[in-house]
Amino acid sequence: MIKNIKENSKSSLRRISMSLPSTLLDQFEKSMKDAGFDDRSKAIQASLYEFIYNNEWKEDENDNSYGAGALVILYDNHLFGNDIGSIQNQHEYTDIIVSTTHLHLDHHNCLETIMLRGKIKRIKNFRKFISESRGIKSLKMHYVGMLN
Repeated sequence: MIKNIKENSKSSLRRISMSLPSTLLDQFEKSMKDAGFDDRSKAIQASLYEFIYNNEWKEDENDNSYGAGALVILYDNHLFGNDIGSIQNQHEYTDIIVSTTHLHLDHHNCLETIMLRGKIKRIKNFRKFISESRGIKSLKMHYVGMLN
């Protein structure tokens, strides 16, 4: 079960105020609308949840906590994984790799998403392993929560 921030019908809402540079707020509102949010509070809540999940994982990296997430990678397919050691090492992580998707964008670029579930420390080791591979153009880990 994914650990969620405690919310229930009895919890009270708290109003906050914040000061932001005008350009930052303008960029946020544009991004918020592009992401499909009509309500600024909901967009800020979604951002806060992501911030909490990312930092929660950092706190628990040395213990045996479990988590889930998705690693999104853009890479040059002529460089990434061309050495046999890289491919064999990836097979050492089958205990946390749940699913992968692979998309050929053009002759040189591929987009891959790897769904992961398992020990947080192991997932972080896998992310580090992938980040050290040749040909990586972009790598983003989306932490979605900790598992009990």
